[in-house]
Amino acid sequence: MKKIIPIFLLIWMAISVCGCSFHSYQTAITEIEIPHYRKPDSLNMVDEKRSVASMLWQDYYRDKNLSALIDSAIHRNLSLYSSFLQMEKANSYIRKANGSFWPSLDIRLSQNEIQRANPTDAFNQHGIGLSLNQWEIDLWGKLTSNKRAAVASALRQEATMRGVKVKLIADVALLYYRLIGLDTKLEATNDIIAKSQAYLDEQEKLISRYENEMNRGKLKEGADELINRSNLAVEQAKAELYRAKAVKPDIQAQIFIAENAMNLLLSREGGEIPRTGIEDVLTPELLTDTIHIGIPAELLHFRPDVMAAEYAVREAFHLKDAARSAFYPSLTLNASLGTEENFNTRWSDFSGTIVYNLFAGITQPLFNKGNLRHNKRLRDLDSLQKLANYKQTVLGACMEVSNTLIYYQMNYSKVTNIAKRYEALRKAFDYSRELYNKKTATYLDVLAAQSQLLQTRLEMSDAFVSYYSRRIELYKALGGGAQ
Repeated sequence: MKKIIPIFLLIWMAISVCGCSFHSYQTAITEIEIPHYRKPDSLNMVDEKRSVASMLWQDYYRDKNLSALIDSAIHRNLSLYSSFLQMEKANSYIRKANGSFWPSLDIRLSQNEIQRANPTDAFNQHGIGLSLNQWEIDLWGKLTSNKRAAVASALRQEATMRGVKVKLIADVALLYYRLIGLDTKLEATNDIIAKSQAYLDEQEKLISRYENEMNRGKLKEGADELINRSNLAVEQAKAELYRAKAVKPDIQAQIFIAENAMNLLLSREGGEIPRTGIEDVLTPELLTDTIHIGIPAELLHFRPDVMAAEYAVREAFHLKDAARSAFYPSLTLNASLGTEENFNTRWSDFSGTIVYNLFAGITQPLFNKGNLRHNKRLRDLDSLQKLANYKQTVLGACMEVSNTLIYYQMNYSKVTNIAKRYEALRKAFDYSRELYNKKTATYLDVLAAQSQLLQTRLEMSDAFVSYYSRRIELYKALGGGAQ
């Protein structure tokens, strides 16, 4: 017995080491030529320094209110928590794969007693022992391949969870800046309502004064024309007032819906969404900011979907290797060690016979209804499919970055030009008010300038939201926030 166990352990260790080294994953499988970003020729603000995706989201989104919302979403969002639990389930399969290298160890405690009519024929047997069952030696690396597949699956789930996190951060940021844009629209609409109401009251008072003077005979020549002109201004002011009031409920509804969507991301029923004003975020420094996208190969380091696709290739490779190893013979060991006591000895007396058993068996599969060939064929096809998916994911990632870049450039140009147009119209509105107060311009001139100013302010709000959306989508497309 003492000689058998050390020899057996040495043989097992040697065979296991050999089995682990048969088939290892080759990284060249996923080494493909990554295409370059297709950038607009006029996009000189983007260079190929270290990618902005390497920045933490706390450094990219410096707005304190937004940072607090993102942090709350990361800790509370149920979709992210569900993805985390999925990753933990994948980790449990690693522990299960590790356990497959070890045998099943049982402890045996037995009592067998038979009483017959003849006392001399009575039978009493009891004992205690350990049994080692179904210890499969990893001759061809099947168990190792299954373990490596489980590790790759866990890493794939971790990358998927990072992808959920990246999307969550982007969604919170998009809603946050959308709310700021809607606040700006509501503020502009309220401003127009207040000004239109003030001008309307002023004109109605002026008409009433003209009518009183005409009735007293103080205003005769051109009185009708003067009153008609004032009535025209009143009706124009009413039209502008009702137009603004018609727009306001739609803006309020959009704000309500956006706040509900934000609370859903925060996994709460309701609550205040603190946010800053547009003047605090749409600054000249922001519009001259440079975003570094980095070299295309960095997509493999930061984009969670690319990482998940690569780990899927690894998992498929190891599962294919395990399916191939199933065709080879399997070596299984069984052993037991214990005592057996007979007849009239006390139950606590184990000084009797020591019994041990050691059994080794080799099983070679010959015919299993075609299941082994079917499984290997499926694993081969699955491996090819996962590799094709990986290549397609890389190509799609580069296209997404390229598309986001052109949108980013267009919105950058749009928001800067609208901001300049708004500043020009604001000055024109001030001039029209000044001329109106000096009686050298009509109220219709003021209304026209005010209407253009309102329309441009609403356009600037939309352009602002679109511009920030492209910044967020570019950060997301580069894999930013996955760390």
